[in-house]
Amino acid sequence: MTRGTRFGGEAFFYRKKFFCHYHPAHGSFFLETFVWKNVNAVLGKIPGAISHPEYGAYGWVRLPISSASEIVQAKRLVEMTYRYIRTTKRISVDKDQFSDELLSLVKAKFPQIGFKSGESKKRIQIIMETPELTDFDRAEVLLNQAARALRKGKLMIGSRMVS
Repeated sequence: MTRGTRFGGEAFFYRKKFFCHYHPAHGSFFLETFVWKNVNAVLGKIPGAISHPEYGAYGWVRLPISSASEIVQAKRLVEMTYRYIRTTKRISVDKDQFSDELLSLVKAKFPQIGFKSGESKKRIQIIMETPELTDFDRAEVLLNQAARALRKGKLMIGSRMVS
């Protein structure tokens, strides 16, 4: 984990991915994290956590911290966020490089990964998740392999290259 700044406050990064940040607010401070689509799961498990007033619909959670006793909740929130960042990956692919057939092949090759795709004018956004994996290193390897296949538009199946 490395430190830096983001959104006007100190921030933390995991392998260059933005992780969480905090900023002061009237005698306390807020810890804010991005948890993808898991806002409701976090709110149910972390007492005091709230959906971010402006960005909650986009996956942001805020935890107000005003006493040392709330550090336990902050630690749990950071641990949950770490899990999501290690088991979720979002990629963007040019429409001309993307095919539903390739996505189907990648899904078949990586059954441990859940795929969701959305479309904009020129690009396809794909969110990949491995929520059942507890081996984060293995999750990252699988997500990176699937992302590489989707970005390159090619997939190796056995000794055969499919594009």
